[in-house]
Amino acid sequence: MRSRTSISGPSSKSLRPGAAGAVVVTAVAGAIFWRTSYPTITWWDSAQYSLAAATLGIAGSPGSLLLTLLGWPIAHLPVGTSPGHLLNLLAGVLAALTAALVYIITVRLLSFTKQTKAHLGAALGALTFAFGTTLWEYAVQFTPYVLTAVFAALILWVMLRWWEGADQPGAWRWLLLLGFLFGLDFSVHRTNALLMPGALAWVLVRRPRTLVSLKSTLGSAVGLLGGLGVQLLIIPVGIGALTRSPLFWGAPTNWTSFWDYVSLERVGGGFLIQFLPRKADFFSVQVSDFLHVIDANFFNWTGPTSVLGLLPGVAALLGLVAIWRRDRRLAVGYVLVLITQAVMTVLYFNIPENFFRTFDRHYLPVCVSIAPLLAYGLAVATSAAADLHLRRIWVPAAAAGTLVILGPVSQLVNNWSLGDASHRYFTKDFATNLLGSLPPEAMLFVVGDNDTFPLLYFQAVEGMRPDVTIINSSVANLPDFADELARRDPAVPLALSSAERAALSEPGATPKQVTIPVEGTPEVLGIPTGVKPPTAVTVTVKPMYGTKMWPADVTLFDIVRTNRWRRPLCFAITGTRQGMAWLAPYGRLEGLYYRAVPMVDSSANVELLRTNLLEHASYRGFADPAVRLDNEDRMIGANSYVALSGLLEAERKSGDVKACRAHLARFLAALPPDRLDFPRSYTREIISHCGAGKVD
Repeated sequence: MRSRTSISGPSSKSLRPGAAGAVVVTAVAGAIFWRTSYPTITWWDSAQYSLAAATLGIAGSPGSLLLTLLGWPIAHLPVGTSPGHLLNLLAGVLAALTAALVYIITVRLLSFTKQTKAHLGAALGALTFAFGTTLWEYAVQFTPYVLTAVFAALILWVMLRWWEGADQPGAWRWLLLLGFLFGLDFSVHRTNALLMPGALAWVLVRRPRTLVSLKSTLGSAVGLLGGLGVQLLIIPVGIGALTRSPLFWGAPTNWTSFWDYVSLERVGGGFLIQFLPRKADFFSVQVSDFLHVIDANFFNWTGPTSVLGLLPGVAALLGLVAIWRRDRRLAVGYVLVLITQAVMTVLYFNIPENFFRTFDRHYLPVCVSIAPLLAYGLAVATSAAADLHLRRIWVPAAAAGTLVILGPVSQLVNNWSLGDASHRYFTKDFATNLLGSLPPEAMLFVVGDNDTFPLLYFQAVEGMRPDVTIINSSVANLPDFADELARRDPAVPLALSSAERAALSEPGATPKQVTIPVEGTPEVLGIPTGVKPPTAVTVTVKPMYGTKMWPADVTLFDIVRTNRWRRPLCFAITGTRQGMAWLAPYGRLEGLYYRAVPMVDSSANVELLRTNLLEHASYRGFADPAVRLDNEDRMIGANSYVALSGLLEAERKSGDVKACRAHLARFLAALPPDRLDFPRSYTREIISHCGAGKVD
């Protein structure tokens, strides 16, 4: 066995199949990702970042400035599909480039061999990684996490190039580039900062005296500062977002707000660095959560291909052993990078038990670091199969070659149903069902990410219901929100001064009774024709929580009092009736929203409910077992059942049991309860509204 301290660069001849392989990997992975991409936006970050890119807005801290800037021209391409779909296709390109970079890194590691067969194995290994669960999940939707994967691969490639030439006088240039990538990643999503300790270990293993080299340390620092400096562009982008984008709140427009944004002040500050105390048990919860994602990507033997799902992990272990046999120093350096990256990831994210979202997106860079070992292992297996073939040892050669080919194939089979998002319209249908059913000039109050960003996206980017004003109750708690909203849209009924709002927020300022005049005809007010509206309504204003009014409470009071019932005030059903606060007694269910009407306990408008839930609503995919449902899809579907209960109860009270049962059957067919994981007791309760008997 011969040990080397550096890797010789590949010849120009060996680069030709390498370049061709990179093109093939990109094309194959990109084709699969494009075929399975979401046709529109989906929940959480997909909706927010698609909105930010299409409108040059500012996503919530830490955001992703670079992703926003890359996405803006793509979202405005004059082609025959939606901006959201175009951005999803961009995500597919970025994921395919990640796979290609994994291949390129592996080819560098294999530069000692000149066999194209080894390149073929590296390409198959890169595709095996590409079709794993986590990269594929983010390859079909526009989020920062796929761009983070690209940067993780670029960082690994630069580290390897430095390793090759660490003894050369110009090696410091690679460290300058490495520092720049780490700094620029701050404008992506910062997760790759967790690779820095690994990069330091990499340098110490290869050439420790680099740390005392002035050129190397200065070059690294200059590169890092240059990359970090790109984040300053967020200030002019933020200033423009105040008038250009519905994502205007929290936009950094000066040095103070810039620092608050980059340090994540609004969600805890201090760049969220909190190693101790742990928010959950370190091993049974946090390490277990991390290992669960590693297992799903590299050791998933519970899928359709059974034990073949272990191939990626076995190949990665084989790759590590093969590198160890060739160059132990390199193997030690790579293992240290992986271990420090994994440990820093678990330590930094410090997830609480039963967190409402998976952290797989933050574990993706570790998967990228494992991927070259996987590809290296399959390349070694390919080379071994070729050697056995030349020696006419047919059976082992065929077995080794078959297993290599089965790597990407088994991943495709295992993960197709999870990765295929091409028929998932749940987010669009929810936004369309809600926005499309609102009365003209409505003001809609929403409460969370998934009932806010999709609505804002379809309104601002695809022109759906521009007459509606959307107000997020959580965002309305920001001190300057009311002033900014009034400045952006003078038609919003706001009249209180800053001093008056502050006075209402003092402890003891409420509860108080306020009489609000009622202006408008029954049709405008949303009450039955022939019913005479009151001339005024006296309400008791009080805090929703605690003993004093929060800014959102004050804003709601200001709007209600100034509006005088002229514009319809609606509250998304996702916030429940309690989200209406002191207006709850005046709330009437009209579909996926409650409308405030100037009458206590107003009777339901059966025809309107039926129209909004059954005639004008779409529920694509809920009844199709081939279309995957996530927890968010089920929760949104469950909200429709809340509205259905109101419709069925109203029909039963009116004595129209036949219509009640017909509408129930129609709804159950569109949104099957078993697809929403409803308990049978809840299904029986729904059916009992029409006296329809027991569940079959």
